Amino acid sequence: MTAVAEGLDMAAIGRLLRQRYADTAGQVGRLRAQTASVLGAHDAGSGDAADAGTMALETAEQAMVTTALQEQLVRLQAALDRLDAGTLGVCGRCGEQVPLTRLQVMPWATHCVPCQSIVDRYR
Repeated sequence: MTAVAEGLDMAAIGRLLRQRYADTAGQVGRLRAQTASVLGAHDAGSGDAADAGTMALETAEQAMVTTALQEQLVRLQAALDRLDAGTLGVCGRCGEQVPLTRLQVMPWATHCVPCQSIVDRYR
């Protein structure tokens, strides 16, 4: 089955993917800048041991969020690649169309809901 099924507006999904990619990349950039700022303030020697502990905690939290956002960027880029290849919206397991409602919520989805349940069960 092709990705262009009746009622599936791939142009709208493409716009959604590109917007989410840009938003996520912006968040990653802002978090990196915040982390650099916190580390720069620490390197400048300001604060005491409590400040150093707070800085370490904030930096660790920002690193976890940044990692999650970077993983999201990878999923979004893969979805954009599938869009360009004409395979976005095609289930990677059964080959059927992934419902538009699923793609609107998770435009990076690679499986329809029944197949995703099977894939998740065997992970």
